[in-house]
Amino acid sequence: MITRRVLLQTGGMVAIAAGVAAQGFVSRVAEAATASRSGRKVLVVVYQRFGMDGLIAVAPYANESLRKLRPDLLLPAPDSGKEGALVDIGGGYGLNPWLAALAPLYRDGSLAFVQAAGSPDNTRSHLDAAQWWESGTPGNKATADGWLSRAVGAAGPDSARALRAVSLTTEQPRALYGAAQTVSMTDLSHLQFGTTRSDEPLRAIEAAYANSGNATLRQSAAQSFEVARALAGTRPREAAGYPDTVFGNNMRDIATLIRADLGLQVAFAESRSGTGGKGSWDTHTQALDARGQFSFPSIAEDFSKSLAAFWNDLGARRDDVVLVTHTDFGRNVVQNDARGCDHGRATTLLVLGARIRGGQVYGQLPERFDRDALEDRMDLPVTTDYRSVLAELAGNQLDIPRDRDGQVFPGWNGARMALLRA
Repeated sequence: MITRRVLLQTGGMVAIAAGVAAQGFVSRVAEAATASRSGRKVLVVVYQRFGMDGLIAVAPYANESLRKLRPDLLLPAPDSGKEGALVDIGGGYGLNPWLAALAPLYRDGSLAFVQAAGSPDNTRSHLDAAQWWESGTPGNKATADGWLSRAVGAAGPDSARALRAVSLTTEQPRALYGAAQTVSMTDLSHLQFGTTRSDEPLRAIEAAYANSGNATLRQSAAQSFEVARALAGTRPREAAGYPDTVFGNNMRDIATLIRADLGLQVAFAESRSGTGGKGSWDTHTQALDARGQFSFPSIAEDFSKSLAAFWNDLGARRDDVVLVTHTDFGRNVVQNDARGCDHGRATTLLVLGARIRGGQVYGQLPERFDRDALEDRMDLPVTTDYRSVLAELAGNQLDIPRDRDGQVFPGWNGARMALLRA
């Protein structure tokens, strides 16, 4: 019996295939499904939308001058024995307890943090800041394409890659605007079919498409079923432990695509909220109140558990994957009267990968958090241009020569930050 659900799923899949057939996407996916793509490197980019507070995430807890500026936001030291204490990661740094799922990855050398990173443009506007990060051209609103799309282009053509870029978002992100062929979807159901009690319904539908008088529809359907079969054999590891949230599901789907060996080169996802839609990186008020609708704890817990599950789920493919986060901007160093922080400057980036020089905190913070050491007497100065981090990781994962960094980030001639082992 052909159920309505199966018919809708197969019809939707074939419709997507037919819509992008002219670009050759599905045909390359089908081709890749018949051959192993193991060993291919993948760059995963996670956008922490709305401005993550890097000093709440990774705190230099022994800095008394910082504690004076953040009396309610700098959590107790790891060895204090107090409730809500930071998790010790060495070097005088403490990881926020709501990010504790990341601590084992840091300790085994798979994870690093980059402090005081940001854009040279000092906007406090979410819209402008996001545009600078995603376009890769701070201050230039005329840029029409995104840095990730240009990075794929700088890597050169690769007909063997079935699926070069995918975004697990409702809309295509600005970072992937441009010439690179990108598929945006909210979940993998757009590229796979559900299970049925037997193969007969699917075979019947497949036969119906095969007998169609429309050649494009016949070809798209045949290729679609190949893609579905390739994905059907790749399931998330039961022990991975993904949260049942939007971000958790997105990271699960990215891991599934990577392990399916379909030639994925770049993946993009966003962290916007936590369990039940609660939590936000835009922590203006009551930033550490776990019960708050817009607080740090809910979104941080979802974020860290999702990334830890993703890393666990990858298994043997970890050697091929590097993940990097970025966000609009950091927050004010000085807390406001609502026990939160307003839009600031520098923040903390997270870099995850088997070849990362991990277990370290990179970047330069002020020795003392005196007002005179802060930008505008309230913000963490940017001492690491975010493009030096992204150029290093994209260059390695996409095999982009250093002399093409200017193609990926027009107008920038800085040096890559050495984050990867040789």
